[in-house]
Amino acid sequence: MEIAPFVRLFLVTFFSFPRNVLFWVVITLIAIQYRRMARTEIQLLGRSRYTFWRRSFYSALTGLAGGFIASLMLVLFGISLTEIGIRYVWPLAILLLLVNPRYLCFAYAGGLVGLISAAVQLLGRFYPAIIAGPLGDIAGIHIPGLLALIGILHLTESFLIAVSGHLFAAPVFLKTEKGIVGGYSMQKFWPLPLVGVIAAVLPEGATEAAEAVKMFDWWPLFADAVSPGTGQSLMYVMLPIVAGLGYGDMAISSAPHEKSKSSSLNLAAYSLVLIAAAFLALFYPIVTIPAALFAPVGHEILIIIGNKREFSRKPLYIAPEKGVQVLDVFPCSPAEKAGLKAGDIIHAVNGLPVEKNWGFNALINSFASVELDVERDAADYSINIYNKGDAGIILTPDEHATRYLQFKQHNLFSALAEKLRSKTHNT
Repeated sequence: MEIAPFVRLFLVTFFSFPRNVLFWVVITLIAIQYRRMARTEIQLLGRSRYTFWRRSFYSALTGLAGGFIASLMLVLFGISLTEIGIRYVWPLAILLLLVNPRYLCFAYAGGLVGLISAAVQLLGRFYPAIIAGPLGDIAGIHIPGLLALIGILHLTESFLIAVSGHLFAAPVFLKTEKGIVGGYSMQKFWPLPLVGVIAAVLPEGATEAAEAVKMFDWWPLFADAVSPGTGQSLMYVMLPIVAGLGYGDMAISSAPHEKSKSSSLNLAAYSLVLIAAAFLALFYPIVTIPAALFAPVGHEILIIIGNKREFSRKPLYIAPEKGVQVLDVFPCSPAEKAGLKAGDIIHAVNGLPVEKNWGFNALINSFASVELDVERDAADYSINIYNKGDAGIILTPDEHATRYLQFKQHNLFSALAEKLRSKTHNT
């Protein structure tokens, strides 16, 4: 096959996303989420650090890059969207959303659909009537292709976390077992315009009108069950689809860029293992059930380990014994222009020592120009700030903080058990 028609069709299909109404619906939903986050910042900090418009723009920009990469992998693998049970995955994902919002993820819904399909296929070997009945459609799901899709989407997410997961991290005050500490909430949402493929049997000569292409001899890697008859050709139609990805994390004992880097690497490792398991399942059906089980369980273990590691270590932003600590500064504020950074410990304002947050706030608002005695990395500095009524300094909370969030860690196993206990109690 000639590569030029393939590339042209791929590019035309991908860059048709501005005409896709669903793409703008996803953008709108993302903007609503960022607006809600901005309101939370206003309640906690008095004002928002970044506008939701700016956050939405960056999400759309990085989402386009991620969508292009994911589309290349989807087309390369040749995963036919009609054979991987998407119509079952989405309803199950919405049901899991009722358990907890973070379970709106193909790792959970797709893995469970794969397990159900594998179980039906296994039972069908002993009871053929099951496959011949209404469960035949579920038994026909191409499980390796479904698992590969899950792996590709999460590999794309790991890329997006690496390049933008730490951007616009929101400083928060958290109540933990170690008291009220400072930290960062990293909430990201990305719209993903994608190019999907559908296997279609078309009459000879009708392929050009249908804008379908023949693929390479070695393609697709994930072969489907469609077979052409006499006078027909097996072609592949590319179509634009839209997906949305979300990322939520907390940086308590590490800086946001460090947390996003480790999360990205861990998610990439999970994705590559899942894709490798999908390939194995193509040739060794016995691997199918363990591979499908790994999709939700591996993802959940990844989150549990990440949260345990983050919350078990010493918080990075905790009120010091002497002075006050800077949690963050507002963009373009006098503090940022003067070079004040997160983690700096301020010991004095214009030579007057400070011990608590309320004392610092009273002092800094009393002068138009202040000189701060700052400790940074065990070295002492003097920083001058021309205060225009608001220096833009966000302090790490101390024991007198009255506004804070309480983070409750959830995992799939405890959440399901809690739902079952609640249902049993009500009945």
